[in-house]
Amino acid sequence: MTTGAQRNFLIGTGIWLALQLSRLIAWVLFQDINAGGSSEAWRYPAYLDLFAVVGAVPLIWAVWARRGFLTWVALVVYWTISIVDQIGNFVTTTFVGSPSIAEGMNPFMIPVIQTVFDLVFLVLLFVPHLRDGFFRIEQVETPPAH
Repeated sequence: MTTGAQRNFLIGTGIWLALQLSRLIAWVLFQDINAGGSSEAWRYPAYLDLFAVVGAVPLIWAVWARRGFLTWVALVVYWTISIVDQIGNFVTTTFVGSPSIAEGMNPFMIPVIQTVFDLVFLVLLFVPHLRDGFFRIEQVETPPAH
């Protein structure tokens, strides 16, 4: 049985994963790169953003329907790659500037917010009580033998 804290963590994880679907903006970035509007250096971060979109959908399902070791490991890998992507965004912005699709925005704000949330969810995966929500096997009570 999951506790209230575990349930809240799972709900929060599902919501944060669903918000990753907004990273589909990478498709527009690819078009901008191909048209010459943004530096070729943005291609790698855009690929990682597409990974985040593609990976979020099965992870949302797994968090709700198939919690276990594989789901827990997949989330650790997912958040780690997402953090690497955000670091790539910082580096690319620092050295070549922001992509043209981000014109008028603070180019560091969204990566900072995403990195903070990704780090929080990654760290929470290692909190024993919350981690147990993935590993606890429900015991079925058997009636006593007569």
